Amino acid sequence: MWTGASPHSDHARRMTGTAPPPTALLVVAHGDGGADPRDETVRRLADRLARRLDIPVDWATLKRPATFAAARERLGAAARHLAVYPLFMSSGYFVRVKLPALLADGGFADAEVLDVFGLDPLLVDLIEHRLRSVASMQGGLEPKDLAVALIAHGSGSGDPGSRRASEAIAADLGYRLGTTLRLGFIEEAPFFDAVIGAGAEVVVGLFVSAGTHALDDVAACVAKTPSVRHHVATVGDDAGVVDMVVASLARRGAAASG
Repeated sequence: MWTGASPHSDHARRMTGTAPPPTALLVVAHGDGGADPRDETVRRLADRLARRLDIPVDWATLKRPATFAAARERLGAAARHLAVYPLFMSSGYFVRVKLPALLADGGFADAEVLDVFGLDPLLVDLIEHRLRSVASMQGGLEPKDLAVALIAHGSGSGDPGSRRASEAIAADLGYRLGTTLRLGFIEEAPFFDAVIGAGAEVVVGLFVSAGTHALDDVAACVAKTPSVRHHVATVGDDAGVVDMVVASLARRGAAASG
């Protein structure tokens, strides 16, 4: 999807039938809270991608709108055809409403927004691989031999986006692994502490960063639950996310040329 594209650029794409290849990539996340946000996950991902891709890569967060203008200044002319990778677990309010507005305000009105991280089928591949590795380290077991809990954010406001995305991941993983994975949430029932406390042996955080929920809320619960053998704090900081972004850019290129 193209956000806020100008009439001239729309006309050019209609005439050629393709979108120009991206000249830069911007990774956008919600951002850490608190008075001194570090935003380590999105910064680390941008750095890894900069070493992998042959185009400039930068980052920004919704939590700190000034980071968009800062990225625009750093990228300069390279941002003329910008691709944006949304490091979010679902396509909720922040992706649908807040992100396009901040892109426009930051000087990226013509940016092309790629598929959301949490809705990418390759994320299920990544989690499946991680779970199989974790189970193997527990004496050569398989994931179906362990009680696995997936913990997601959920929404206290009633927005179903986070729940639906998490349920889709859990269902797909359960089918692949031949088992049922329990799903818990931070902001809605069933709540994470009850799910973990019910005998979870492996806990996986469906979060994009190791922020307050992953490191404080969930980790604290894991620490006092004797049944837990392994805790994956966040899927968003996995090194394999770089491959997901590269694949997303490749799909975009194939769609544009086809």
